[in-house]
Amino acid sequence: MTKYLTEGEYLLVKNKIEINTKKVSTDALAGYYQQTPNHNFLGLFRTGNAIYTIGAKGKDTKFKRWLRTKIGSAPVILDTGLVSISLKQMGLYLNNIGYFNSTLSDTIRYKKKKAWVIYRIQTTRPYTIRNLTWSITDSVMASFVFLDSSKCLITRNGNYNAYTLDEERTRITTALVNHGYYRFTSNYIVFQVDSTLNTRQMDITVEILNPVVPCLEEFGMVMESSHRRYKVHHVYLFPQFDYQRRDTIVNDTVVKTYNDPFKGRKSITYYFLYHSKSKLRQRIITQNVMIEPNTWYNLKDIDQTYSRLSGLQNFKFINIDFEDARLKPYERKEWPDQLDCQIKLAKASSQSISWSTDGTNSAGALGVAANVGYQNRNIFHGAQLFKVTLSASAQMQAGGGQGGLLNTLEFGGNASITFPQFLIPIRQEKLPKSFKPKTTLTIGYNFQQKKDPDYNRHIANGSFGYTWIQNSKLSHTLNPIELMLVKVFPSPEFTAKLDSLKDKRFKNQYTDHMIAGLKYTLTFSNQNVSKQRNFFYIRSNFETAGNLLYGIDNLFRAPKNDLGMYTLFNIQYAQYVRPDLDFRFYNQFGKGFSLVYRFYGGIGIPYGNSSVLPFEKAFIAGGANDMRGWRMGDLGPGSFHNDTVSQNFGQLGDLQLQLQVEYRFPIYSFFKGALFTDIGNVWLLNDSPDLPGGTFHFDSFLGQLGMDVGIGFRFDFNFFIFRLDPAIPIWVPSLPGNDKWYFSKLQLKDIIWNFGIGYPF
Repeated sequence: MTKYLTEGEYLLVKNKIEINTKKVSTDALAGYYQQTPNHNFLGLFRTGNAIYTIGAKGKDTKFKRWLRTKIGSAPVILDTGLVSISLKQMGLYLNNIGYFNSTLSDTIRYKKKKAWVIYRIQTTRPYTIRNLTWSITDSVMASFVFLDSSKCLITRNGNYNAYTLDEERTRITTALVNHGYYRFTSNYIVFQVDSTLNTRQMDITVEILNPVVPCLEEFGMVMESSHRRYKVHHVYLFPQFDYQRRDTIVNDTVVKTYNDPFKGRKSITYYFLYHSKSKLRQRIITQNVMIEPNTWYNLKDIDQTYSRLSGLQNFKFINIDFEDARLKPYERKEWPDQLDCQIKLAKASSQSISWSTDGTNSAGALGVAANVGYQNRNIFHGAQLFKVTLSASAQMQAGGGQGGLLNTLEFGGNASITFPQFLIPIRQEKLPKSFKPKTTLTIGYNFQQKKDPDYNRHIANGSFGYTWIQNSKLSHTLNPIELMLVKVFPSPEFTAKLDSLKDKRFKNQYTDHMIAGLKYTLTFSNQNVSKQRNFFYIRSNFETAGNLLYGIDNLFRAPKNDLGMYTLFNIQYAQYVRPDLDFRFYNQFGKGFSLVYRFYGGIGIPYGNSSVLPFEKAFIAGGANDMRGWRMGDLGPGSFHNDTVSQNFGQLGDLQLQLQVEYRFPIYSFFKGALFTDIGNVWLLNDSPDLPGGTFHFDSFLGQLGMDVGIGFRFDFNFFIFRLDPAIPIWVPSLPGNDKWYFSKLQLKDIIWNFGIGYPF
């Protein structure tokens, strides 16, 4: 690239900051670079420059312009004037965080038409805050400010920081607006800073000014007044609002009044204004409006109302306005310190049809799938979301096989309906609005025809459950009813093969069985999408099945089958308990860099009417989101070695432990990378003659943990992430002897190519 530079031009290849303290973030200082070098792909190649050069050669065409502007990047030529501006901006930043009068200089090194810029910074001792005082003449307002004083961002003995002062100004403003001060702005907050102490300390006074209004008694004079607190007077809802309508004629006004049992049965009245008959019931809308009449203006209520109404998926446009309340509509006389709220809702299309075709990759078996779906967002005029999906897929046998080219054919359908409320015999007004409740009913059917092994399988399922939000970090899902019915029709040859096996897990996978139980899920996340900071994600499930049926059968002494188990409709039902925990920690640093840790653990314990876990509830290791150095079902249980010639039914477990660590980093634009390792396995709780070495023992399970390493390539387009994670196993618990390291045995064919959509966790 440098061969195209003229005399006196230098390609900027690196910026570097040398500073005498670690207390000042070099990343923050780097944000003031006026010039940044072109990105190096993998730290070696300036691919953007190369593409730009190709697009700049010869005759200019539309394609070459596209190469230069969309794919390539122009070379960054050193501008010493911009270096001086960068240095000045860094000095201003240091002043703003308390390091006044620091010494800054720059050095530029030139070599072979390339330039390296070094910014040298010698900071002074920072100014600290000695005293913090408040000056608020409005005593009522002062009481609300001091109510949240524990959240004050300015601390005594802390460093002076102008950015923290701005954040504190915003915090105070938000707190006051949430206490009814509708017209209060941050311009009323002034910081008086006294730095004349000659001790590198400052005294800060937070002053909240009163508004200035014209004096009615003396023309041309002004006077101070107190800030006014505002209450919501009336709430008007326009469910059929249309900005394209020029007329403002309202054909119908409906008044809805409810009693709030959580506020002393206080009456809550909403006014609905219509142009025509509505297809959405008023009660559904009011249950999602957090703004209530006769309450203080609160920004939190507005934000939650936007969120709740958007969640109904019935409106393409939502706008919430406030204006001074009037004694009567269109009168000029106003209610003092009262606001009328207008919620304008533009109706969205309630029905839609979608279709898609996909490529699939399941444990190395490639396939194609097609889906068609129908959606109705208001099927019963209560914002119910009704979905129907039909699907079909074909999968090709991995590595050939006796089943021919097509190994698996699947056809199925699912239907679900989600209600924006709890379907329980209690009026919704008697439950807190903050729960954001939902009730979901689903049913589904799937038919599978598979070769090698040869069988047909019919799977019917259904569930009924509730979802609600406790707060911004915690949510719950309770499915009191979960049903699954599996009917299998194996070929005679496959039946004979199953009969030769002793392990009931394999037989259960390909014989008729039923699951009837419940499931509870607790999800916690303290992620703040507006800020880059560390956060936790925790998802815990507790599932159990068969207890009610077993209790009834046992109470009435129902007959048992030949295996000594109770049945329903002549099909044995499962009985088990299955808890699991998914814990993740996201450590974010720099721009686009993060270190992510994930621990997963789960156990399934069959009892009563079951001697083994159902196949659908067993644990499986391997795959694109799990132990990436193994294909799905190829790892475990324990140190069991799978002879694929005689055993090809999948390797299941009753217990799973797993730890994953992934370092994520940007490479170029939307192209990102990762380095990762996965450690884990699955085990049995009881010995199995068909799976020797698969049982969990405390004194030996550590040596049976599989380990893999890999490098990930991700194409992050924000709305869509395509992932390629090649991985290799390095500790293989199924290897004979005590040496489980696989380094000396690695071959190119041992690389497992994992394809996926989205991040693995």
